[in-house]
Amino acid sequence: SSVLLPLQGSDGYSTVEVLVCGGAEYGAFLYPAAYPPASQTCGRITVTSSSPAWEMETMPFRRAMGDMVLLPSGNVLIINGAQNGCQGWGNAINAALNPVLYEPGAASGQRFVTQTATTIARVYHSTANLLPDGRVLVAGSNTHQFYTFTGDFPTELRVEAFSPDYLSSANDDIRPNILTTPASIAYGSNFVVTVSVNTAPKGDLVISLISSPFTTHSYAQGQRLLVLPVVSQTVTGTNTYSITVTSPPSGTVAPPSYYMLF
Repeated sequence: SSVLLPLQGSDGYSTVEVLVCGGAEYGAFLYPAAYPPASQTCGRITVTSSSPAWEMETMPFRRAMGDMVLLPSGNVLIINGAQNGCQGWGNAINAALNPVLYEPGAASGQRFVTQTATTIARVYHSTANLLPDGRVLVAGSNTHQFYTFTGDFPTELRVEAFSPDYLSSANDDIRPNILTTPASIAYGSNFVVTVSVNTAPKGDLVISLISSPFTTHSYAQGQRLLVLPVVSQTVTGTNTYSITVTSPPSGTVAPPSYYMLF
């Protein structure tokens, strides 16, 4: 699976990094009954660099058929998949039950954080998508040509919601609550977002736009997160703030579509 890491308005969205994680062993589909171990590595590359090069990292778990979801925090959730095998009917075993958080801004070697495991195997034909409330909708898994409800990996009809740590009650005092936003924005224009937060922020609050992609076969098509440049931040009342930000400059950076604002 792969993901475009958050684009920063502070540098004019000029630095573009891609993260690719996991995958099946080369040629695994030719001998699927062997269930070869999946990849445990991630490769990160700045594609806009004058001399791009891969930076390799090791995940806590092997994973093929994983999904990668951009979170409002700017981190990447790596979820679903199997630790052995490949795509196809009955070609994988050893489900990857633990999601992993990837923190792009952390130091190399300290970017992965293991999350609470699920009890539901999500292998071939599973999906994960960010919801407007910040949770991640997790669904699917069918390693069979038809609906099959027997065996180690039955067709899965149950749906789960994964709550990242920013939704923990321990963060209630520092998690902003969005009060008002415009219904639509134009390219290259300033707009205002008002929020409330119980604890005064240290510095500017961060306003981001996240696209609403559709996901299939371990790939979220059109997924991107844009961190908008802050023009001003003003205290407007008790624990309330008015934040003026600038929208993306063009459809090249933010293709016309619906976006979630965080």
